[in-house]
Amino acid sequence: MASPTEISDLLNSITRDIRTIISDEIALVKAEIKPAVRHVGVGSGMFGAAAYFAISATIILWFVFAAGFAWLYASVTSLSAWGAAFWGMFTAMFLVLIIAGVFVVIGLKNFKQVRGPEKAPESIGKTFSAFASGLEDGGNRVKAEVSGRSADEWISSRPVAPVGGQTRTIEDDPLRTDLQGKR
Repeated sequence: MASPTEISDLLNSITRDIRTIISDEIALVKAEIKPAVRHVGVGSGMFGAAAYFAISATIILWFVFAAGFAWLYASVTSLSAWGAAFWGMFTAMFLVLIIAGVFVVIGLKNFKQVRGPEKAPESIGKTFSAFASGLEDGGNRVKAEVSGRSADEWISSRPVAPVGGQTRTIEDDPLRTDLQGKR
């Protein structure tokens, strides 16, 4: 039988090893992600610059459309140059607003389809539950070893928190799993 000091040292060693493994994994992820993040940043900046020039070209194109509509109004109607220019600009602006409205409708339809994560929170809950169960099972085995009894004897004799004024044992609790995995 192992002494409580040896078990304590073993548990401290396991805890230290787990912390080291986790910190090493985090460092590895940081090292792998850093170059990718830099490339994403530079690529995003280039797309931003391209978008700026595309928007500038689109603005100029709308002025060309407005001038075309103004020429059309001037040649078809008896409007003055300023009146034709006004109605040409107004028509171009109206077309831009119609296109913007179409994009808004499409965007709203897409936003309505957004759903939050469904499986991830459940999976995380199950993982933490399994981890807690494993820690409890390991702790029970260590306590049984220290007390000199088998793990099954120690766990079955251990009382569970009182419910309705009664103290029950692990075997009476249908929500807990025993060491054999039965419910």
